[in-house]
Amino acid sequence: MGEQAKHRILYVDDEMDNLIVFRSAFKRDYEIITANSGYEAQNLFQQHAIDLVITDQRMPGMTGIELLKDLPDEPDSIRMVLTGFSDVEAIIEAINIGKVYKYITKPWDKNELKLTIDKALETLELRKENRSLIHELLEANELLEKKVIERTREIQKQKEEIEKQKQIIETEKDKADNLLLNILPDEIAEELKLTGKARAQKYEEVTVLFSDFKDFTTISENCNAEVLVSELDHCFKAFDDIIEKFGLEKIKTIGDAYMCAGGLPVPDRFNAHKMTLAAIEMQKFLKNFNQENTGNLLSELRIGIHTGPVIAGVVGKRKFAYDIWGDTVNIASRMESCGEAGKINISDATYQIIKAEFDCTSRGKIAAKGKGEMDMYFVDGEKPHK
Repeated sequence: MGEQAKHRILYVDDEMDNLIVFRSAFKRDYEIITANSGYEAQNLFQQHAIDLVITDQRMPGMTGIELLKDLPDEPDSIRMVLTGFSDVEAIIEAINIGKVYKYITKPWDKNELKLTIDKALETLELRKENRSLIHELLEANELLEKKVIERTREIQKQKEEIEKQKQIIETEKDKADNLLLNILPDEIAEELKLTGKARAQKYEEVTVLFSDFKDFTTISENCNAEVLVSELDHCFKAFDDIIEKFGLEKIKTIGDAYMCAGGLPVPDRFNAHKMTLAAIEMQKFLKNFNQENTGNLLSELRIGIHTGPVIAGVVGKRKFAYDIWGDTVNIASRMESCGEAGKINISDATYQIIKAEFDCTSRGKIAAKGKGEMDMYFVDGEKPHK
């Protein structure tokens, strides 16, 4: 078999040094095409089948957002912004107008950016598969409707059979509606059904939780994959139930990482308290699960929580995904990575909101990657009710 063709990336930046560094960093993994202006990028986009467009924002003549806005509405490509410019309005504009998959600020780390690029390209492939599936479903549905009409003409007097065929159609419609509700929050799904789109919104106070399992990478390299995935699935299903119980929103899972948020899409002034209670229940679940099943692979869980503003919206065109962006997400991730197995590590912002209802232990200032030293606390448990 021949070598699989590389994905083609168009990188746009008015700084020649940036183009050279980017090409040097990723030329082994992808086919890199570069442009030093939006106008050149438009021509290259017309000449080549581009899988991923990555553009700087501030460029003379045409900004990155203007470029993405003017590009043809091509379902077989993904767009990203990679820039040192990071104000909130630009991010919202990039998502709403530029149809951007990801907004990344400079300076970038090669390994982290490669993970983001690979995830974007994986999303692209999923879109293609989903579009093919939708086409097959439409053909199957059309065939089904023809069969219903033919059968109705053949046996006009058999009312029971006609009702049965109608019920089949209704069932398929309900399945489609339920599938949308499984992918998106109820409010966002309803907006999408009514208007065909869901605009990005800023939320001033949202609590974000990240969790991952201790030594997961090492475990995954030295165990039966089927057993590990089964155990991970069992834990994530339990986390889903806990998140739903407290009215929180699951955002996504990446490998063994679980991410959820409270206070959106419907604002909730108790979101930090609810998230803390959910985190306690997640730790209790894993502890009980391991006590009941000796020899489990996933023994301990790190949890990090932070509260602050985020931007939330639906990304994608063929395969929808509800996601959140902002420094709050990054800090929540740092809380998790700076935590300890079996513990719930929270930021000072979250602590100030929940300290009256929960016992916490101050850890002092802890160095967090890219954030400097930050006050952190371990949640010990809920205070006794008076």
